[in-house]
Amino acid sequence: MINPYKNISRPDPEEAERRAEKLRVSFADDYEKSARGESIRPRLGDLMSIQYMRERQTLTFILHPELKETAYEIGYRIGRDICSDMIRGKTLPEIMQSNQPIAESINYAFEEVVEADEHHAVYRHYECADCYGLPDIHEKVCVYEAGVAAGMFSEALGRECVVTEQKCCANGDPYCEFLVEVVD
Repeated sequence: MINPYKNISRPDPEEAERRAEKLRVSFADDYEKSARGESIRPRLGDLMSIQYMRERQTLTFILHPELKETAYEIGYRIGRDICSDMIRGKTLPEIMQSNQPIAESINYAFEEVVEADEHHAVYRHYECADCYGLPDIHEKVCVYEAGVAAGMFSEALGRECVVTEQKCCANGDPYCEFLVEVVD
């Protein structure tokens, strides 16, 4: 296979950060449009088949599991910089309660908070857009989701949170389950 993207040069860090900031602003605008019921795309609307996302994400992680670390870090930054204003609360239980309806509101999953105290929480996603209905491939693939949640919760709480997927539909489990740990 010839890959024309193999040797693309990377922008200097300052330029990359400028580009990232433009995207953060654009993504935040998109979330505001969505909250007002406006579409980003005028003719096709904002909904598309989940197969598009699932194929790319799941095959990427199967073929290149080393990219899970990067996916978590990207998700973390998006959660921290873009999505964190979607949740409210000063304690982890309040934040978890505030976060609970978001996944369903964007048709991502049905979320259930199983437990939450000041130091940890456990929540589940049912019918997860990333993996529900996939065969048991012995893999947890909701890494990006875990990173987004970690970034959101860390920013809202003002303390570092780590989110780890403990169960996944792609791992043969009936739901995805995430452990939230507050790092002191």
